[in-house]
Amino acid sequence: MLTSDYLRIKLQSDKQLSIYLQRGVNSFSQATQQTLSDISSGIERASWYSSCLIPRYGDICSELITEEKRMALSIASLFKHDDVFLYMLLLYFEMIEKDRQEGNKNGSVQRAVKNISGYTANMAANKFTRNTIAWSLSKALSGSEAVSKVVAERVAGKSPYVVLALQVFGIEHKAALAARKLKILEPEYYALLYAAQLEMLYYFIEPVLEIIIQKVKTKFYETLEDFYEDIGVTFNV
Repeated sequence: MLTSDYLRIKLQSDKQLSIYLQRGVNSFSQATQQTLSDISSGIERASWYSSCLIPRYGDICSELITEEKRMALSIASLFKHDDVFLYMLLLYFEMIEKDRQEGNKNGSVQRAVKNISGYTANMAANKFTRNTIAWSLSKALSGSEAVSKVVAERVAGKSPYVVLALQVFGIEHKAALAARKLKILEPEYYALLYAAQLEMLYYFIEPVLEIIIQKVKTKFYETLEDFYEDIGVTFNV
């Protein structure tokens, strides 16, 4: 099962955003640490909405409402892609390759792709992108244990019905904060996700991708070959 399928199934319930509810749980004491964190974030976000009652804080209120709309759009986009995390990673890796390709004229990256989870550098077989290297790395990482574990942990909380609304609100709050952080950390990538109506789903892969983004920003990689090899070693793909 694709990681995207796991998240999609969680979203397909009898309530629009009941991605955390596991039936049969009727005691708050059974809530997991992740659930408690989500609920706390939900309470925090609910408190922020008090700004809507104060005219001079209208811009804050507008931002919150916009984020709610963007979350709905991102969830809708989740169902438009067979593997939404593959697509999100692909957007980032293509962006990096486009920015750095001029410094990689010796063909070393083309050889590196052969070591990425056994995927071949066959351009014709790749219907998603003209850049097989970026697609291969995205495919390997989207199905890796690292990404699967992060997504599972962020949607696997248990809660009774009474706290469901706060928990859903909490995940939206965390997603919004992650998107805001990405906008500052990597505005170009944020813009790509925003255009694809996916920026609010960045939260689900943030712990993995932020490591890569930080290294790129600090010039950790001298060449694209270093970039691919380090990701392969770090995430075992």
